Amino acid sequence: MSVLYWDTFAGISGDMALGSLIALGVDPEIIVNELHSMGLTEFVLEVHKRQVHGIQATDINVVLTESLDHHHEPEHAHNTKHAHNHNHNHNHNHKHDPAPHHKRKRRLSDIQTMILSGNLSERSRNNALRVFNVLAEAEAHVHGTTLEEVHFHEVGAVDSLVDIVGTCIALDHLDIDTIKVPTLPWSHGFVKCAHGTLPLPAPATLMLLKGYKFRESGIIGELITPTGAALVSALAEQSTFPEMNLINVGYGSGKNDYGIPSLLRAVLGDI
Repeated sequence: MSVLYWDTFAGISGDMALGSLIALGVDPEIIVNELHSMGLTEFVLEVHKRQVHGIQATDINVVLTESLDHHHEPEHAHNTKHAHNHNHNHNHNHKHDPAPHHKRKRRLSDIQTMILSGNLSERSRNNALRVFNVLAEAEAHVHGTTLEEVHFHEVGAVDSLVDIVGTCIALDHLDIDTIKVPTLPWSHGFVKCAHGTLPLPAPATLMLLKGYKFRESGIIGELITPTGAALVSALAEQSTFPEMNLINVGYGSGKNDYGIPSLLRAVLGDI
């Protein structure tokens, strides 16, 4: 049985997750082709190697083809697009979104239709639908609305669709049977968004991770984004490191430096 252990010592975000799986050997062209089959074509997936505290990691950026002179930096104080249906402007690390259509609102049903229209495997499709569903449920609960009324701003935007669906495609191509994560890091601070100033971890992140164990990290800044939390909540279980044969290790890069390596370590093993 193939096991993926996401070592979340510095948290998890959508593009850290996708980067960690590309680092394990998934061909980015395969991911892009399957995303194109959903009608998601207005982007370029940039994949780079990057040194983080001396460790080589895979860093990804999703660039809109209509605004290639801009690089949208992600959701995360790390490096992902906010799965919040908030327009997050982390003053310390965010660039403004490059194009007005990047803010296009999508409902959960719109995203479901896109996913179902593509040439994804059944496993990729079901996992992607599961991630977006738990995310929508968390956002609806936090903001006091219904699943049908939830509007995904950044989550429905191209870059976050690439992160979430791309991660599910990559997991399928690696033939992962189960995903495990350790005790998660708790961080501190605040983030500004369209709703006002929110405490970290963000409310949607905590709603998604009910039942998971946390440890104090002592870090000020966002470690786990709602996108990352949705991937964990929908696809992973929490456990100690499993006894397994180590097959490969890959690192997905974050964009910030909180004094620890801003990396998600993907450990692939066989039980």
